[in-house]
Amino acid sequence: MVTAKTLQYLVYGFLAVIVAIVFQQINTSMREQGIASGGPYNNGAAYPRSVAIAIMVLMVGQFFVDRFAVPTEDAPVNTSDLRRPVLLLIVFAIYLGVLKTLGYHLTTTPLIFAIMLICGARNLLKLALVALTMSFVFAFIFEKFLNVVLPGGIFSLNIAW
Repeated sequence: MVTAKTLQYLVYGFLAVIVAIVFQQINTSMREQGIASGGPYNNGAAYPRSVAIAIMVLMVGQFFVDRFAVPTEDAPVNTSDLRRPVLLLIVFAIYLGVLKTLGYHLTTTPLIFAIMLICGARNLLKLALVALTMSFVFAFIFEKFLNVVLPGGIFSLNIAW
């Protein structure tokens, strides 16, 4: 059995590693590509850097809140309690792994469908309709209003809005 406190420290460590990876990517890969060397308005690394800093600040704040909180009983965490978060991480990792190959339109709808299924929704027709709608709405917003080119994958699937 893993205790809640141990699990909490594992989450802190995981988030710290993610923040470190983001800064490492900004300082190496993004610089080599020429997207992390521009000014503040055209710098492609500004968004991931901002998110990483926000995660770091929130993590440090939460650490201090937890550190100085009134101690409670450290109850054990059952492994069955970790099933849903682990499944969500696996589904998202698979999504990121196949996104470049299959493209946004072939991967995002199954991702949204799987997330809702894992979270407890059971009406498959509604799941499919919501997943399709969300996928296309997000694509429309990103491509039409934000001018973001979404990955087309090996089939070059892109919608001309």
